[in-house]
Amino acid sequence: MGSTSVKGQSPDDRAVDQFLRIAPGVPVALIAWDSGALVDANKAMGTLLGVPVESLIGRSILDFHVVPEQRDLFLRQVERAGEDGAETDLELKRDDGTRIWVRMSGRRIFYRGSPALIAISRDITAIKDQARQLSDVQRRLARHTSDLNAGELRIKERAAEAANRAKSLFLAHMSHELRSPLNSILGFSEMVRDTVFGPHEVTKYRDYGNYIHQAGTHLLALIDDILDLAKVEAGKLELKPARFDLGELFEECARMMRPMVERRQLALAVLPCEPGVMLMADRLRTKQMIVNLLSNAIKFTPAGGRVELSALRAPDGATAIQISDSGVGMTEDQVALALEPFGRVEGSAASDPTGTGLGLPIVKKLIEAHGGQLQILSELNRGTIARLMFPARR
Repeated sequence: MGSTSVKGQSPDDRAVDQFLRIAPGVPVALIAWDSGALVDANKAMGTLLGVPVESLIGRSILDFHVVPEQRDLFLRQVERAGEDGAETDLELKRDDGTRIWVRMSGRRIFYRGSPALIAISRDITAIKDQARQLSDVQRRLARHTSDLNAGELRIKERAAEAANRAKSLFLAHMSHELRSPLNSILGFSEMVRDTVFGPHEVTKYRDYGNYIHQAGTHLLALIDDILDLAKVEAGKLELKPARFDLGELFEECARMMRPMVERRQLALAVLPCEPGVMLMADRLRTKQMIVNLLSNAIKFTPAGGRVELSALRAPDGATAIQISDSGVGMTEDQVALALEPFGRVEGSAASDPTGTGLGLPIVKKLIEAHGGQLQILSELNRGTIARLMFPARR
C-alpha cells in the first residue's frame, strides 16, 4: 500500500499516511486531482470497490463511477467549499459490476507536492434501498386510495407498513448522523493520544482538540434536537406561557446571532416593533424557534446579503414573527424536504453539512404546540420568508 512513510515527506504527508493506517475500517483514498488516478488507499477502500488494494493504486477513479460527470460535479463542490470540504452521494460500480451508493466526503490537499483529493466514503446502499422501498410503498398507496370502499383494509395495512418503513428510515438516518461526529472525535483523539506529530507539536494538537470540541458540540446539539423532537411527538413537551416584550426578545436573538452574521459578511436588520408589543407564549421556546430560523437564513444567504427580523400584527389580533433573507431560496419540493427530519436541501453552495437537519421540523412542531403554524414562502435564487403565526387567542 502507498501509505508507507517516505523520507523527506512534509508533516502533512506523514499525517495523511498515518490517517490511512489508523482508520482501517473506514474506506479512505487519495486521488490525483487532475487525472483522477488513485494515488493511495487503505484496505477498506479496496474492499468497498471489490479490488485488492495493491491493484487499485494507479487505476482511474472513473473506472468505478456509474455516471462519470458526477466526479466533475463533486470536484467543483470541493473547490468551492475550500478548507471545509464537501460531501455528496455517488453511485459507484464495484469491479464485478455490482452497483453501490456511497456518501463521499472530500477535501483538496497537496500530497507529495501535487494537488490531490482525500476522500472518505461510507456505504449507504441500504439507506438508498430503504428510501426507494418507502417511495414504492407511497406510490402503491396513492393508486389504491381511489377505491376506498373495496380497499379500506388494504390501505390501512399499507399505511402501517409505510409508517414502519419511515420509522426505520428515520433511525437509519439518525444512526448515520450520530456516527459522523463520533468518527471525527475518535479519529482526531487517536492522533492526539498517539502523538503522531511528535511530542512538541503543541499547535497541531491544540487544533485537533478544537476539532474534537466542534464535533462534540455538534453531537450534543444533535442529541438535544432529537430529544426535543421526541418530546413534541409524544406530547410530553410542557409549554410555560407568559406575556413578554417581543422587541426585547428580538434584540436578544440578534445579539446572539451577530458573530455568525459577521463571519458570513451579512447585514442583519431588526425592524422596530410597535411600542410595547407583547406576546403570550413560552418565551424560551419562542427564542429557540427564532434562533433556528435566523440560523437557517444566515447559512443559506451568500456574503453581502441581508437578513431581516420583524413582527406583524394581523387585524384579528394574531401575531406573526417574520424572518426574511436574500439567500438561495428553495423550490416547493425542497421546502417539503427541509421540513422532514434530517431532510437536507442539496445542490447549494451555501448548504451547511454541520447542521443537524432537525431545525425546521422542530420549529414546525413547536409553533403547532402553541396553536399556530409555520409558513415558508421561498423562490429559487430569490430568497425565503419564514413566518411564525401565533393565534390571537390560545
